[in-house]
Amino acid sequence: MRYYPVFLDLQNVPCLVVGGGQVGERKVKTLQSCAAKVYLISRELTPYVREEVQQGRINLLAPSYQTEYLKEMFLVIGATDDPELNGKIGREARERKILCNIVDKPGECNFILPSLVCRGDLTIAVSTAGKSPALAKKIRLDLEEGFPEIYGPYLELLGQIRNEVLARNMSQEENQKIFEILVNSPVLSWLKTGDFESLFALMDRLLDPPFPRTNLTEILYKLFPSLQ
Repeated sequence: MRYYPVFLDLQNVPCLVVGGGQVGERKVKTLQSCAAKVYLISRELTPYVREEVQQGRINLLAPSYQTEYLKEMFLVIGATDDPELNGKIGREARERKILCNIVDKPGECNFILPSLVCRGDLTIAVSTAGKSPALAKKIRLDLEEGFPEIYGPYLELLGQIRNEVLARNMSQEENQKIFEILVNSPVLSWLKTGDFESLFALMDRLLDPPFPRTNLTEILYKLFPSLQ
């Protein structure tokens, strides 16, 4: 592999986007979804970006880029329509050992952004190492069909059950067996149809004493309110 796949924790981390057009807006939204502290440099703003700036959710530094704005930044994305400016941003960021992505120019980046499928805390990343973004997009669309929205609450449920299991201080082997049975059982199908009784029965078989049914019911109705 040329690129080392990694997921960064950007919560409250200063990140700079240069360019407030449609492409810049997409980059801003992705950073916001990770709870990054987003800074922006741009003359023009899309309606969404302008509203976010007015509400104080994005920090607008200036209309035009200056090298000094890289100070204190952990990550920078160059998303302007000026290739010369994007190249300058990339060079100066790399010189300062700052993570840098220049849109559509993988040769000027020290990291590239994958195509993403997000279902709650489930994130599936697809990369072609910059060789064919169109293929990455096609694969992403295929994955979106194979992993519908229900995978978000499904994963949250598995996490809640995992916490309950780990709190019982069983052996690693016992825990692993339970987790594997869960993900290989038709739990997802039961959730789609609201068949909670089958899930209750499975949990009764897996845990002794059983997962408190009242607690499990509360979790299920919180995650799947339409099935109440």
